[in-house]
Amino acid sequence: MLDFIVIGLPRSGTTWLSNWLTTDTTVCLHDPFAHLMPEELEGQRNGKRLGISCTGAYLLPWLKTQECPVAVIQRDVADCAASLAAMGLHGATGSAATDLLAEKLAEVGGRRWQFADIWIEEKARELWAFLLPGIPFDSQRYRLLTEMQIQPHMGKWTFDPSIAERLLTNHSENT
Repeated sequence: MLDFIVIGLPRSGTTWLSNWLTTDTTVCLHDPFAHLMPEELEGQRNGKRLGISCTGAYLLPWLKTQECPVAVIQRDVADCAASLAAMGLHGATGSAATDLLAEKLAEVGGRRWQFADIWIEEKARELWAFLLPGIPFDSQRYRLLTEMQIQPHMGKWTFDPSIAERLLTNHSENT
């Protein structure tokens, strides 16, 4: 069972959030279903609070089984699609696909924050307190990270196609 979950469309700050939410007492995995099945997440805990920041977890029925805070990061769909296109990912992840993802994301329960809220310290404090109650907010680290662009290294980022196949198979069996 996870301690916290952040979900959002691709290019909604989920990589940055996974970095920010990983501390000496927490670990926040970014897009873990590229390499792990949901039942394998617990093995990543290492004695810390465990969370995910993910651009696809809301597509899985598994999300409904989690009893932890869920933060939904909302970003304008056109901005997400434009950012994906700027990275050269406009084919299968173009506007139509992003629109479909946005529809699925809108169906998810959870507390919502706007993408712009991440960069406003007062709103970020609220998000932190929602996800990590009892862990002090580190203003210095937050301010340092807001000056950085953090994203996957697309030349190194990979996914395990067998995981995707198993997730899709499990999803179709459960729907």
